[in-house]
Amino acid sequence: MESRTTAKYQVIQDAGGWRFRFYCDASGALGCATEVYRGERPEDALAAGPHLQILGIALIFICLMILTNAILQTYGKEQLPIFTVIAGGVVKVVMNYILVGNPDISIHGAPISTLCCYLTICGLNLFFVWKYSPEKPRYTQLFGKPIVASAVMGAAAWAVYGLVARVLSGHSAYGANALATFCGILAGVVVYGVLVITLRILQAEDVKALPKGEKIAKLLRLK
Repeated sequence: MESRTTAKYQVIQDAGGWRFRFYCDASGALGCATEVYRGERPEDALAAGPHLQILGIALIFICLMILTNAILQTYGKEQLPIFTVIAGGVVKVVMNYILVGNPDISIHGAPISTLCCYLTICGLNLFFVWKYSPEKPRYTQLFGKPIVASAVMGAAAWAVYGLVARVLSGHSAYGANALATFCGILAGVVVYGVLVITLRILQAEDVKALPKGEKIAKLLRLK
């Protein structure tokens, strides 16, 4: 199989062998470094890069699955999440059989099957939430603004990280990477916080349940 680079990474060599940091370009937390991966050979660690990128995207649907499971339980449909999880498990097994069994894809198909599994569960859960909800949710309106805010946040984190990394390129690799990652995360938090308010994603009723929520809502001029 032809060798090719499928993820952005940084290699650091120390007494413990090779240390690798992989970077994803999706959005939010995916715009920054993953956990450090250690391996005796570079090719062992580099194999984890594409897998971590796909599994990072799968985390979005894992969070949605947990949320929609709770919503269905409040509607008295506590058995539905069991069936949707079974459906997702079937998709994962079939995808693993097809992808992992293909010599050209092999183990690289495992995270793809995991992503498809949780995507299936979320799709079914969202359908049942819409079906049994007294007020039918408008998903385009519900998810549209948060997706835009997340995309801009990810772009800001990626841009700030790249800028700081270039500025500090002549310094210690570990220190420069740590500072660049911190600045990227900070930029993402600030940008997302501003967009949440300006796009009116956060409503006053969402904040009032918090301690001193009334004052916070007035301070942020939420309606």
